[in-house]
Amino acid sequence: MEPRVSAGQLFHRLEVEGEGEPYVWRGQFARRRWRCTCQCGLETEVRDDRLKAGTTRSCGCLRADTLRARVRLHGGRAGGKVSPEYQAWQTMLHRSGDAPVCKRWRAAEGKGFKAFVEDVGKRPSASHRLVRRDTRRAFSPANCYWAEDVPRRGVPRHFVIWRGRELDLRTASAVSGVGYVTLCKRLQRGWAPEAALRP
Repeated sequence: MEPRVSAGQLFHRLEVEGEGEPYVWRGQFARRRWRCTCQCGLETEVRDDRLKAGTTRSCGCLRADTLRARVRLHGGRAGGKVSPEYQAWQTMLHRSGDAPVCKRWRAAEGKGFKAFVEDVGKRPSASHRLVRRDTRRAFSPANCYWAEDVPRRGVPRHFVIWRGRELDLRTASAVSGVGYVTLCKRLQRGWAPEAALRP
């Protein structure tokens, strides 16, 4: 039996003050909504079904608090800012569509980030970036390190050698017959210039 909602009830961080404007879908009544005061002090209106099911538990502050707690747990916050190591770790995880990340670095409850820092160490300087030795292999301790002055992703290199001549990418594209976009993508994926310039 579903819990009944009434004024004064507490659902997680939300205290019900009274009934609010109904939720209307395509011009017709769909759900009841309740005016609630969150523990943080903000007021919000929540649909009846979401309040009962517990899918809405705050005005939105709970999610922000959870994210802050995760960062503190991982040890990636220093002086109110997220550390460059934590940013690199997060970027690596979000890029896992490009390449898998080893199980050690994906561990939950902050263990993955701690293992990552143990394996690759602190970023030596602002000009260093996390790179893979072999772009065809996964992100792992054996395949990753901090490298200095690495071109940003999306700008693979400005010049390549083609038949003994140093050419900019657009010229190399024109003389080799390989489309400019195709050439850039090949270089981004780690192709050797000789292979990338082969039609």
